[in-house]
Amino acid sequence: MENIIENIRESEYLIIPNPIYDVVFKYLMDDPESAIIVLSTLINEKIKKLHLKIKKLHLEPLTHTGKKEMPESYVAIPDPKTKDDIKLFHLDFTATIELPDGSEDLIMIELQKASEPDDIFRFKRYISKNFQKKHEKEITDPETHAIEIVKSPIKLIPVFILNFRIENEINDLLIRADRIKTGVFKNRSFQKHNEFIDNLSYDILVVQLPNLHNIQEEEYKNDEYKTKLYALLKLFDQKSRVKDNAHRLRLIRKFFPGFLDRVIARLRSAAIENPLLEEQMYAEDEYLKALIERDNKISYFEQKLDNEIKLSKEKDKTLDEKDKALEEKDKALEEKDKALEEK
Repeated sequence: MENIIENIRESEYLIIPNPIYDVVFKYLMDDPESAIIVLSTLINEKIKKLHLKIKKLHLEPLTHTGKKEMPESYVAIPDPKTKDDIKLFHLDFTATIELPDGSEDLIMIELQKASEPDDIFRFKRYISKNFQKKHEKEITDPETHAIEIVKSPIKLIPVFILNFRIENEINDLLIRADRIKTGVFKNRSFQKHNEFIDNLSYDILVVQLPNLHNIQEEEYKNDEYKTKLYALLKLFDQKSRVKDNAHRLRLIRKFFPGFLDRVIARLRSAAIENPLLEEQMYAEDEYLKALIERDNKISYFEQKLDNEIKLSKEKDKTLDEKDKALEEKDKALEEKDKALEEK
C-alpha cells in the first residue's frame, strides 16, 4: 500500500534535465516546434515561421568539440586540459510574425543565458553584430507602382535569461524595456511605426529567474500572456533541483498547462537522444565559469581597443584640422607680405 501511495505521489512530479545548462537548452531550442513555443511565449507575438540560424548539432563532449564544425555564433576557447576548443554559444533566430492587422513582419530574436553579471560585455558585442543585419524586401513605388527590391534592417529583440537579479526595486520576473517615442515640445508619444527611429532602436526583455518565487498567483492568473509566461519560466526553477543533483529538476506536474507538452517531452527526451548529456553537463560545471570570464575579458578589451582607436582617430582629425588651419594662416601671412612688398 505504501508503495502504491509513493508511486502516485511520484506521478505528480516531472523530472527533466536542467535547462539552465547550455547543452540542454540548445537541445530544446534545436527543435523548431519547441523553439516557437518558447520564443512566442517570451516575446508575446504570434510566430508563423521560424528560420533557424544554428544548424542541428549533436555535440561531442565539450572537451572534444574542437574536432567538430561549429557555427560562427560559438566562441572558441581552448580546454586547459586537452587544448581542444570548447564553445560558448548564443542563439539567434529569424522569425516571421503576424501583426494585429494581419500583416507580417520579419524579426530577429537574440536569445542569451547568463549566470554572472559580468556577461554584459559579451552581450554588447553580440547585439552590435546582429543590429547590423539586413534583409531584402519588396516595395512598391507610389507613383510608378513598380516593384523594387531594397535592403532593410531587421527588427531586433534581445532576450536575456539571467540566473541572477539585476534590480531589487520591484523584483519582477520579466523586465521589458520598450521603445517609447515622444515629441519633446508636443509632449505626445508616437502611435505609428516610424521607419527611421524603429530601425535604430530595439526592445529588450530581461528574465530574472531568482524572482520566480516573488510572483504571486493573483499577479498573473487573469492574464493569458502572464500565465503562459510564468508556466514556461517555471521550467527553469532552480529551487526545484533534485537533491544532490543540480543536473535535474523535479517539478510539480499540475503547474504546467498543455501548451508546454511539446517542450516538456523534448526536455525529457534529451538524455535518450544524447547519451553524452551528463558528461557534457559535468564539463559545463567544470569549465563554463572560467570560459565566460575569459570571454568577458576578451569582449571588454575589444571594446576598450575600439574606444582607443576611435579616440586616436579623433585626435588625428583634430591635428589635421590644426595643420590645415596653420597652413591657411601661413598662406594668409605670405599674401599679406606680398601685398606689402608690392606697395
